[in-house]
Order: sequence, then structure tokens, then C-alpha cells
Amino acid sequence: MLDEYKESQQIVYKVLNNAIQQERISHAYLFETNGYKDAKKVAIAFAKSLFCPNKYTNNEKCNQCMQCTNIDKNNFIELKIIEPDGMWIKKEQVDELQKEFCMKSVASNKKIYIIDHADQLNASSANTILKFLEEPNENIVAILLTENAYQMLETILSRCQIISFRKKRNALDDDMMQKVSFYLEIPDIIDTEEKMLEKMEIIEKFVKTLENRKEDTLLFSQRLWHEQISGKEMNQFAFDIMIYIYRDMLAFKLHTTPFLFSQSFLDELAQKNTIKQINQKLKIINELKENIKYNANIALLLDKLIIELSDV
Repeated sequence: MLDEYKESQQIVYKVLNNAIQQERISHAYLFETNGYKDAKKVAIAFAKSLFCPNKYTNNEKCNQCMQCTNIDKNNFIELKIIEPDGMWIKKEQVDELQKEFCMKSVASNKKIYIIDHADQLNASSANTILKFLEEPNENIVAILLTENAYQMLETILSRCQIISFRKKRNALDDDMMQKVSFYLEIPDIIDTEEKMLEKMEIIEKFVKTLENRKEDTLLFSQRLWHEQISGKEMNQFAFDIMIYIYRDMLAFKLHTTPFLFSQSFLDELAQKNTIKQINQKLKIINELKENIKYNANIALLLDKLIIELSDV
């Protein structure tokens, strides 16, 4: 149940547990998983607590009621889990969900649906879900899971409470921290390794979104960048991290040892770029970074960065 994730996902646990105890449940949640492999299990654990009349979040109190047992067996009528059928989540799957959820609840006063890999909703199914979210029923709760929230339609994002999971640190992270500290000028505001990792993850997410969404990233620049990166030093640091992402990508393409970032991250991005494109993007980032020294307007500078990188 939910308490099992109290330590591994402290912020997520606190947000969800407070919502349960204070009975302030949103009609729709979007779980941004960030590679956390147990995110779907957290969604199911959260659903158990929402169904529970006593708002239990652990097994010690619950002692495995029939309701939770049926959920574990994927046999609880008021909980529906949708996953991609092949490459996409199809409109027929969403139509079936709507049909079932129009019926009166039998085993609970709530109905909950979980959409795993929600970024794989095709255009038709995404629009159908959007209509479902636009007319929320107070007894229906939606939980959408996606690796990166900014792969979703902005209209869907605006109707969900976004909850971001903490990326699990691995054995390479400590070595990565030493390299970052050695090669880059770290702003004074970043006084712990935890803060450094957090800022690096922000830039990773920005680059990943930019490579996938191109000019559409302009719609998300406030949340992806400006709300989290501020000040001249921090913006210079952010541009430096971006430069090293593309340098690592180049090293990956040339089959040399990557510098800072994971091979799985680099592999995904490298498939979208030729060596020539990576070099062009590095040139653009380096040139625009120089403008920060002269107190350029960061918002305009970032917009220009997004547009020019998208055109490569």
C-alpha cells in the first residue's frame, strides 16, 4: 500500500497522503514517472486508499481486505487500468472506459481509472479523454502515467494535478557529481549534490522535451525552465549542462565513452540526430550562451534557442 513508498518517494507520498487524509482529492492526476519503475504500483496503492472507507495507507491496519485483494488480482469492478494495445492506446479502449464508467457504482462510491503510458494515447483517444476530463464527475478519479509530462497535450496537462516522481539515483551519480564539479563553474546557490542533481535533471527534461516536441516546447518553457532556472549564473550553468548533453550525444554517436549522462538517455536522443545536426546544435547553444554575459533577456533568448534548435 501507499506507505511502502514513504521513503523512496517522500514528496509524492506526502502529497498523496495529505490529499487522502484531508479529503481533498483532485478529479485527475498526472504522474510524471521520470523512469521510476514502481510508479504504476504507487498509482494502484493510491487507488486502494481512495477506495478504503477508513482511508488506510498501510497493511498493518488494513490486514488485506477483500477489496484490496480483488484490486491486486485486477478483478475490482470500480478500478479500470488501461495500457497501450500495441504502440498506441486506441479510441475503442477509451470508449469502453467511458461506457463502463457511466454505469452506477456497485462496490464503492468511487470509480478510478489508471492510464499507463498516457503519452501513447493516439490523437483520437487523447481527444476523447480530454472530453472526459473537461466534464469531471465528482465520483470519478483519473490517474495518468507518463515518463515526461510535456509529451502530453497542454489541454490535458491543464486539467490534471501534476505529480513528479524523483528519479532514482544510481551508482554512477556520485562519479558524475565529481566530474560536474571539476569541469563546470557551479553557482554558489547550488551548495549540495542534491541540488546539483535536481538542476541537471531539469535540463535533461528540457532537452528531452525539445527533441520530442520541437517548437511546441515554447508552450512549456515557463514550467520547464523559467520557474526553475533563474538568475544569470544559473542560466549560464543550465546552458553549460545542455552543451555537455550534446557533447555526450556526439561521443555516443562516435562510439567513444560518454562524459556525464546515462547511455539510455543518450541513445534515445542520438537516434533523433545525425552527427552534423548535433554539431549544428552545439554551435547554436554556444553562440546563444554568450549573450547571457551581456544581460540578454532570458525569455527571448530561450525562445530563440527553442526555435533555432527545432529548425536543425
